[in-house]
Amino acid sequence: SAQYSFSVPRALDQAYPMQVVMFGDMGKNGGSATLPHLYKEATSGDNVALIHVGDFAYDLHDDGGKRGDDFMNRLQAASANIPYMTCPGNHEIPYNFSHYRNRFTMPTESDDPASDQLWWSLDIGPVHFVSYDSEVYFARPDLIEPHLEFLNKDLALAASPEQRQKVPWIVAFGHRPMYCSNIDHDDCATPSSKVRAGLETVFNKYGVDFIVEGHEHSYERLYPVFNETVTQYNYVNPKAPVHFISGQAGCNEDGGICVNPTAGAKGKWSAFRSWLP
Repeated sequence: SAQYSFSVPRALDQAYPMQVVMFGDMGKNGGSATLPHLYKEATSGDNVALIHVGDFAYDLHDDGGKRGDDFMNRLQAASANIPYMTCPGNHEIPYNFSHYRNRFTMPTESDDPASDQLWWSLDIGPVHFVSYDSEVYFARPDLIEPHLEFLNKDLALAASPEQRQKVPWIVAFGHRPMYCSNIDHDDCATPSSKVRAGLETVFNKYGVDFIVEGHEHSYERLYPVFNETVTQYNYVNPKAPVHFISGQAGCNEDGGICVNPTAGAKGKWSAFRSWLP
């Protein structure tokens, strides 16, 4: 078989610049245009990880799993070079997330069997990354409580003064956004978002710096916001998390066009938005 070299981040050093590639919603076909960019970033030496925030292949289980096999083979040239880290999206729900859980091995704790690859955390350089599962609110309500227990325990430690001195940044990522200005009636576009109701308070309580999400096939950057209230219109020492929606890696819907227009009214929390018709 082909031979590959693999790089891992060096030991913790707050002084060195660290860069990751974060994206969501990449199908086997629709994501074709993204693959050359992933290959380039994975082999450039500039990035320490690729982080895919849910929705793979569209879908991993299709054709008895062959679509998932093909998708993973196409990713190999990128994921064989630097860590490829993940969280589940709504397209991973079928068969109790089994295709997702058996294709990816994330750094879950042995004392948290409920996670079963669905949530985890890891320090990479000066950043504490927290991967959460937005899908428990739609497919596994029995996991809502253990999921919150994990987040509270993990973030309480990460936010402690001693740990912040060592690892000063906290970045959370999950699939479905808490806010969005898309006109598609998704959870984030409703006034009573399940994900926002379930997770926003805990992320704000522990001072999460920013949150990266997908699901919407568009890009949107928010001002610091909590409870639908903008805390400031800049990013200088923000008093609430900053959200980024990055779901434009290329889904398989509508022939790969994946239109989720951000053509509706722009919320006060929306700093910039873009979508590709």
